[in-house]
Amino acid sequence: MSTRAFWGRLILTVCLFASAKNVAAESRTQTAASYVELGDKLAHLKDFDRAIGSYNIAVQFAPDFAPAYLKRGIVYETLGNFSKAISDYTKALDLLPRLTTALYNRGNLRLNEGDVDGALSDFNQALENDSRHAMAYNNRGIAKVYKGDLSGAMADFNEAIKIDSQNPEAYVNRGLVRWQQGLTVDAEHDFAKSVALRPSLRSFIDVRVNQISQR
Repeated sequence: MSTRAFWGRLILTVCLFASAKNVAAESRTQTAASYVELGDKLAHLKDFDRAIGSYNIAVQFAPDFAPAYLKRGIVYETLGNFSKAISDYTKALDLLPRLTTALYNRGNLRLNEGDVDGALSDFNQALENDSRHAMAYNNRGIAKVYKGDLSGAMADFNEAIKIDSQNPEAYVNRGLVRWQQGLTVDAEHDFAKSVALRPSLRSFIDVRVNQISQR
């Protein structure tokens, strides 16, 4: 066999091997996507244990498939297993750093866990990705309240309302900041708007206003 023929066959073999690897990788991803879809259906039916099992299989087929970690994290969060949820959101973000849903969800959990700086970082990045994410503005505003940055919080609540004028949470939170600032008339307007959108918020508002007034 000539040298030229030898190298020609070798190159062909290498190309075929690389192509087979690509097909195998694509097949694994497709299989993982199918299990994620099944997991979503089970989660919708509130069959959370089987949903997690389906997401687990998806991860086994394609460990680099970010949606499997994201969806499993959402189920763990629903079940109250926040440490596992944060771990899954973090893994999803390691694979897809601009995954806004994972950033927003992890930010909420970090805020609930008292990691205010971590929450702010997540909300900041989520808003860099999606500047129209009303709830990311709202929840970043809450984090800023915890940091004592009331003017920054007001700006975020205003932006949340500007994007979504039917956002009851943003009206409540802006109203509470206004109440802290002594702007009681403006605060009452916000409270009235929020209760009109969601009547069940009335008791929460009364408790928070009483707490603020007793300080």
